[in-house]
Amino acid sequence: MTTDHLWQVMVWPLIWPGGENRVCINGLGVNNGDVKITWHLTAMNYKDLTESKTKIAEEASKLDDEGFTTFLLFAVLGDASIIAKKGEEGISLTIGYSKYGLWKGVVDRMGGLGFKERDRKCLKAKIIGIYSSKAIILTRKWLSNPLIKALIEELSQLSDADKLRGGLIELANARVKPLGRSSIEVIDGISMNVHVTKDGYVELKTVRKSHEAAVAVQERLKSTGYDVELSIRGGKFTVYMGMDVIKKYPELAAKVCGVLRRMLNEATSEGNIERAWSIAKAMKNLNCQDPAQGPTGLKPPYPG
Repeated sequence: MTTDHLWQVMVWPLIWPGGENRVCINGLGVNNGDVKITWHLTAMNYKDLTESKTKIAEEASKLDDEGFTTFLLFAVLGDASIIAKKGEEGISLTIGYSKYGLWKGVVDRMGGLGFKERDRKCLKAKIIGIYSSKAIILTRKWLSNPLIKALIEELSQLSDADKLRGGLIELANARVKPLGRSSIEVIDGISMNVHVTKDGYVELKTVRKSHEAAVAVQERLKSTGYDVELSIRGGKFTVYMGMDVIKKYPELAAKVCGVLRRMLNEATSEGNIERAWSIAKAMKNLNCQDPAQGPTGLKPPYPG
């Protein structure tokens, strides 16, 4: 392994314990008063094993759940991108097409933890990522192990450990939004998410990966009297119902208003003024009870 991060050098002997670890300095850079050392690390007792990546991939894919989750943590610490910014939370690894077949068993196991695959043809690679609440929950699971938590917290004190401080630790401390809070059951077995645009337009939608599955949902909803449309958005099939259609069904509109009130309280408590006013406007447009006053104590983020 080659790295210029001291915290990764400290982790290396923990990943490959019980033997000789060879450390070589490949380079030394001095720039604007900053010194960077490039380290080349080799676990000598595992040298033959590491040359057989096929064996490593096979063994990793057969680990029990706890072992695989720990293996994945060190893979993330080595090669993954970790984003803790609010609204963009996620962890992603990039695997080139040439190596994808080798690691397919590991990728399949990652899918069981909530990771999704997408193609990046321009990079000739696949992005394997986990996002939003699922990424936060996985990170918390890693840090629930007292030894791992202590290790990460100690290493995060190093000056070059931004990936730990601003990535892993911050992600674990992020707020998890309760699953299903913006979802309502329209008919038995079919739920749709309440979506609010910045200009206060409300839409109910549900997404399916295949056209056949989306058509089946659309036909079921239409058979019970709901006027729904089908479109392709971002390569996926979306069955949706606009605000004018929602208004035609008082019971459905009441359910949507209930979700909007929860969303408004959440946005207000977070101090997200623009989001709160978009929801308040949506409530007014949908004729929800007493929406005209807007969120208490907030001023419109823009005139009008």
